[in-house]
Amino acid sequence: LSLHDALLISDGTPAPMVAAVNEFGGTIDIPERTQEIHFKYNERTDEVGHRFVRKAKSNFTQTVVVPAHKITVPPRPFFRSMIAAKSPEWGADIAKLMKANEYDAEVTLKQMGERIKGQLQESIVDLKDPPNKASTLKHKAGSNPLVDTGYMLNSVDFEVSE
Repeated sequence: LSLHDALLISDGTPAPMVAAVNEFGGTIDIPERTQEIHFKYNERTDEVGHRFVRKAKSNFTQTVVVPAHKITVPPRPFFRSMIAAKSPEWGADIAKLMKANEYDAEVTLKQMGERIKGQLQESIVDLKDPPNKASTLKHKAGSNPLVDTGYMLNSVDFEVSE
């Protein structure tokens, strides 16, 4: 997940909504908030540095108001691209599995569900374009546009019902 997704998740937005915003793109309203920013004060020159630093390295903190703004998330069609690439194989895969499973439909559908789940997770992990903005990358552990906390990736699942 991207930083934008983390903002969505923090307010309780369900994983399918996070997935939809990433799949199709969208605009997210970010409300006004206060935030502490950290600087390094140079006692020798009596100046506050012009660059932000991590809290642990700062000796000067200022609270600022970040005005309400919008974030535009570009479309990252991981779901549609997986279906376009993989679905032509699904019919033959089901036929082979049915035969291998002695025509047990429930077992076959569970195996296909696991296969498609894996294909979707692979599509999430493999997506690289469009990349995250530099401002987003500063807040993420990696550069994958769709993976940050693993929330959406780990939410992929399936169900076989009667």
